[in-house]
Amino acid sequence: MFLLACCVSGPFAAHAQVPSSAWPGRVEAARSDWSAQTAPDAGWVDVALPDDWSLRWPGFDGVVWYRLTWNQSARLDDTALFIEYLTLAGEIRVNGTLLERDASLAEPLSRMWNVPRYLRMPPPLLRAGENTLLVRVSGLSQYRPGLGPVRIGDAETLRERFDAARWLRQYLGLIGMAIGATLGLFFLALWLLRRRETAYGWYAANQLAWFPIAWNMVSTSPWPFAATDAFQNLIEIAVPLSSGCWAMFVLRFCERRWPRREIAVWMALIAASLCVLLAPHEAKKSARDLANLVSTLAVGGADILFLWFAWRGGRNDQRLLSLFAAAAFGAGVHDALGVAGVIGDTTNYATLTEHVTVIGIAIVLASNFVRNLRRIEGFNVELQHSVDEARTELAATLSRQHELELVHARLGERVSLAHDLHDGLGGMLIGNIAELEQAPEQVSSRKMLDSLRELRDDLRLIIDTASAQHYGEHSLAELLAPLRHRMARLFEARDIDARWRVGDLKMIYLTTTQSLDLLRILQEALANVLKHSGAARVDVELHNEGSVLRLKVGDDGRGMPPGGQVAGTGMRSMQARARRLGATLSIGSEPGATLVRLTMPLPAPAANQA
Repeated sequence: MFLLACCVSGPFAAHAQVPSSAWPGRVEAARSDWSAQTAPDAGWVDVALPDDWSLRWPGFDGVVWYRLTWNQSARLDDTALFIEYLTLAGEIRVNGTLLERDASLAEPLSRMWNVPRYLRMPPPLLRAGENTLLVRVSGLSQYRPGLGPVRIGDAETLRERFDAARWLRQYLGLIGMAIGATLGLFFLALWLLRRRETAYGWYAANQLAWFPIAWNMVSTSPWPFAATDAFQNLIEIAVPLSSGCWAMFVLRFCERRWPRREIAVWMALIAASLCVLLAPHEAKKSARDLANLVSTLAVGGADILFLWFAWRGGRNDQRLLSLFAAAAFGAGVHDALGVAGVIGDTTNYATLTEHVTVIGIAIVLASNFVRNLRRIEGFNVELQHSVDEARTELAATLSRQHELELVHARLGERVSLAHDLHDGLGGMLIGNIAELEQAPEQVSSRKMLDSLRELRDDLRLIIDTASAQHYGEHSLAELLAPLRHRMARLFEARDIDARWRVGDLKMIYLTTTQSLDLLRILQEALANVLKHSGAARVDVELHNEGSVLRLKVGDDGRGMPPGGQVAGTGMRSMQARARRLGATLSIGSEPGATLVRLTMPLPAPAANQA
């Protein structure tokens, strides 16, 4: 998946990227100190390019001058100089003339180890015969300091080499950084949206951890650090972190969890990072080599497991992804062997395959995510279809239930009406019939007329309350009006002053049975005033007080006779209706006054309407 740690964690990676060719002359090197401004007079030794002075002068940190001499032909107008790299920073002089100088030749050193140089030679600068190229290199022994291959010759030919080297060393690195950061943030967003998809999270962490390593390939200064060692410490933390994240991605993508082994791998990677951080400058190289070895083993082991999991019962996407990982791992092994000198080919194939591998992995992960989204969308469509069917069935069931409830309510109302007809009209008719059968000659026309009027009023009351076929069709005020009108005429005919005080009944809606029971109680109380009280005045109050309904019927008549508290038929009927209403009924009587009180709690719908 990525370059092996031993190929990228230090500036010496550039030493092995392009095969060297012999310099057409003599190459010498001599040590100097940091403050040297000119080449030394003595101490020169012959060297071959590319050169790593840490092999010749172990532990030497400072400046080494390289003196390259060659014989120039007569053609001097189309010559260029191409230097693949120098580690870490330096300056270039030709025949004593300064051509290029890096920004910082002492700590913090410019990090120019991966920057190719192309310099056109002005014709006056060169001379026919022997010429001298002086390259001052500032470096640290822990980072394989020295000078890479140098060529001088035809400007156009070397320009082509320079462009190829710049693409390989700089542009591909920048492209890789942009791709890695973009994919890292993209898959991080995917993981944040779907936390269960831990493979996306680990892949995002791998790409983001790789960013400092990619930055190492293109950075030309140790900023924001003040020294080379501090900058390299960041890289040596990023390498094990990226390696561990890649191993976790492989396990999660292959749907594996090995808690103990995962902890062991992370402990080894953390220990390797701590070794680099805590090691003194002289031991940095050994600590770095150890950390790189641990990281390489983690990556190599993960890639081998990837192939094993994918090709033994794995999915097609796992197999495809494992091939990308195997290709990158193979390229990394090749490059590592080239750096170590085991093989002669030092071309960096990992750099060439890095971008293709990352993009391929991203495409596989993105396609999996899209496939999962489509699966979820399909499930949502099926779920919505099922919900619609369930909603339709529920609506049909509720409709049937509503119809049944309406039928049941109507039957209940009819039964209540039948009971009321039986108890009211039926009882009165039976009583009158019995009286006529026993003593017809004693029943006066006046008494018969009064009985018929009572039957008529009772029937009208039933008709008025039963005319509402649905709950809440008529308000209590509308149902009370006919009864009030009839009773007012009766009181007027008897010279009884009837005073009505009714309040806030227009928004009270009761069921037919409740309305009938309430009006029956009022009718019975008023009928008692007409029949028995001998009163000259009656006061009727019916008020809505929010949650309760209060009824008062008072008269100034003779009151109830002694023992009248014993309930008769009318009293029992009133008590029974009050119980059905859930109301409290009280009847108080004394000479000169009788008061009937009813307190009825309003049901929720009626209270809300009020």
